Amino acid sequence: MKLWLDVDDLFFFARHSARPTGIQRLTGEAYTALVKLAPQNVGFVVHADCPGGFCTVDWSEVEAVYRSMTTGQGSRLTAGHTAADTSGEAGSHRSKYSHFWDWLLQLFSAEKSHPVLEERTILEQKTVDHIDLGLLVRPGDVLCSLGAPWHDASYADRVLRATRLSGVRFIMMVHDLIPLVRPEYFEIGRAPEFEKVMRETLPIADVILTNSQATARDVSKWTAEKLIQLKCTPQHIPIGTGFARPPPSALPQGLEAGGFVLFVSTIEVRKNHLQAFRVWAKMLEDLPREQVPTLVFAGSIGWMTSDLLKAIESTNHLNGKLVIIQGADDATLGALYQACLFTLFLSFYEGWGLPVSDSLAFKKICVASNRTSIPEAGRDFCLYVDPDNTKVVSLPRRTENLVVRG
Repeated sequence: MKLWLDVDDLFFFARHSARPTGIQRLTGEAYTALVKLAPQNVGFVVHADCPGGFCTVDWSEVEAVYRSMTTGQGSRLTAGHTAADTSGEAGSHRSKYSHFWDWLLQLFSAEKSHPVLEERTILEQKTVDHIDLGLLVRPGDVLCSLGAPWHDASYADRVLRATRLSGVRFIMMVHDLIPLVRPEYFEIGRAPEFEKVMRETLPIADVILTNSQATARDVSKWTAEKLIQLKCTPQHIPIGTGFARPPPSALPQGLEAGGFVLFVSTIEVRKNHLQAFRVWAKMLEDLPREQVPTLVFAGSIGWMTSDLLKAIESTNHLNGKLVIIQGADDATLGALYQACLFTLFLSFYEGWGLPVSDSLAFKKICVASNRTSIPEAGRDFCLYVDPDNTKVVSLPRRTENLVVRG
């Protein structure tokens, strides 16, 4: 069995943003781990106007794009550099993706004892880009979309062309259905495009994976309501932590270790930065200024945030107690995580909640929303709050009380 991974969305997103969201982060790390685990059994494809609907792309191109988004350069990371504590993390990731590989083999009744396939054609063994997938697929192969293919409105037609031409089976991973179940958090006009791809693609998937139990429930409920017949029951797979990172850099100017609270996320209405702003404004009214840590928003500016941005500007960034850091690379994020008091993640709705598990990987407590999938990401290691509640609680005097003991 060979696993053909559709990476077109990674290239698409890289053309529109210098930094990855949680989806690109998860898929980039999965691709890296799978290549290390079974290089002869993994291939990469992008969308193309050819009979098979997809053409191959070399792993070196995929890796360069992903690394440029996470590090600002195309070079590979030094082996062993992982989030916070490097001990044991790489092995943990290998174990998780090894289980995923074994699961795929079992699912499709492939030979488990020797997953490396027999020698293929000379054409396929060469490192040659942009070959029509239809020329390379063999019986038992799988086309897999782990990312976000909804940028392609004709995606279902493309997948059907590939499956009918070659017999390849299709796996689709769903990260969330937020544009459909909570459209108020998205720009007008985005939901119909997203719905078209989901409505047409989910029914043709041989396997539907999700990143959380909450997303699996969303998929089952939405498809039932829309009378969409599925081939399978959506099933979630655990998401790991300890993503590869360079060593932390110096803190951004003006920040001191232990003097700030960190909120990592794209700044958009769904993420609920407004609640954090209101809490900090209230603390600055009730407490001496020196007792209030700086609030740091680390993320790019998204949509539907004009009211928040006007409030930030009108208060002069809470008189200097609010700092926005856009475009932080992984080295900067590592420094921020390591030096913060604790983190916030107050989102109203998530498919997973990667900043929560990232925070815990750095042994920092996260004050997190109690909604949707977020408690799955944080489990018993977070302080959960109602994202609609702006009641201020006193901060502990000893910051070590907010550090996860490892």
